[in-house]
Amino acid sequence: MKVAAWDRLLFVECGDGWLVEEAWRRMGKGCVWGLSTSPQLVELAVRLRGIPDRLEFKVWGGGEDGDRFPLPDRSFDGVVSCVPLIRYLEPVAVLYEMARVLRPDGDAYLLEFEPSTAKIPQAVPAADLGGLLASMGLKEVGRNRCETAPTGQEGRGAVVVIHARRCPPGP
Repeated sequence: MKVAAWDRLLFVECGDGWLVEEAWRRMGKGCVWGLSTSPQLVELAVRLRGIPDRLEFKVWGGGEDGDRFPLPDRSFDGVVSCVPLIRYLEPVAVLYEMARVLRPDGDAYLLEFEPSTAKIPQAVPAADLGGLLASMGLKEVGRNRCETAPTGQEGRGAVVVIHARRCPPGP
């Protein structure tokens, strides 16, 4: 993932914020946000790493807004999903929100498992992911296998990072 100065990045399901902080440090200047459905992890991330207007953390999901991210449309240059889609209760809603907050030509990075023969409940089949991305204005531009990551459990394949870009609006 390319990290550039003055970018605005968003990490979805960011845990305690370590990865968010690391991206901000490598960026030098800019703003990085982390979202989590866990109020406890957000509280920990704010306490350990929060810096107003530079390293921000918020809770999403569940409340009044349901599965909406508490962020404005087209407000980020990059969005990273830190867990595979099968971990979300509503994977399609999460992809929609990722696309909604991306600026035109913004980049999304999805941590996924390579296709396997296992049936994964509530998962988006790998064959359908390209069509699903396209329906949200995203186009897959790359796929990198994580050679050092352990293979998936329960019959899942190896870990891959899917790079998708938000297509600019047409004429």
